[in-house]
Amino acid sequence: DSLSEYAFAGLLRGSRTELIKCRGSNLQVPASAEIVLEGVIHPGEMANEGPYGDHTGYYNEVDSFPVLTVERITHRIKPIYHSTYTGRPPDEPAILGVALNEVFVPILQKQFPEIVDFYLPPEGCSYRMAVVTIKKQYPGHAKRVMLGVWSFLRQFMYTKFVIVTDDDINARDWNDVIWAITTRMDPKRDTVMIDNTPIDYLDFASPVSGLGSKMGLDATNKWPGETTREWGRAIVKDEATTRRVDEIWTQLGID
Repeated sequence: DSLSEYAFAGLLRGSRTELIKCRGSNLQVPASAEIVLEGVIHPGEMANEGPYGDHTGYYNEVDSFPVLTVERITHRIKPIYHSTYTGRPPDEPAILGVALNEVFVPILQKQFPEIVDFYLPPEGCSYRMAVVTIKKQYPGHAKRVMLGVWSFLRQFMYTKFVIVTDDDINARDWNDVIWAITTRMDPKRDTVMIDNTPIDYLDFASPVSGLGSKMGLDATNKWPGETTREWGRAIVKDEATTRRVDEIWTQLGID
């Protein structure tokens, strides 16, 4: 919240964002902007917006929003109008989300060094579900990470589902993630439910607009204190045998 969009753009670019003053006010805008809209927002002036096709794959509801009265438009010679086509993911916003995902990983790791990887699946609208792999260090560790994800960055306030696994799982491979969920989770013991939390207003599945629940799934191996049962050991293929099988498959022309 403390980082401005201009500062963030400079961080990605690796250089400062050059700003210039608008023609009709003292507000500053990027000097390289293709199109600049200048106007005013009058308190209390609202108008209906929608329905629009959204990045969720659904048409959103008609809702009331503040009105911007445009007073001036300036632009570059032959400006480029930037837009995206939205629909059921994966779509253009989902691809942008994949790139943004890589920005979040080091930020989270700085606060939680135990996080190995963090993934926002495009199928989950790039923010409504997160998969986190950690180097587990103590009982209850997965729950701490869940709560940390929900509270550390405001961007994850609308993330409804957080799945936490051990670092032997590839967060970006659903085969791995589903295997961890189905073999390392007990639905009652390892599911965390939190009610009455902020939810994206576009999420019509929530009971009321802007307020709903969140679910955390602890798909890590359980430690003493989390279970009294003898825990299974994962079957790991011998590397030498795997290489030999790969060689034979290559000789036989099997991909």
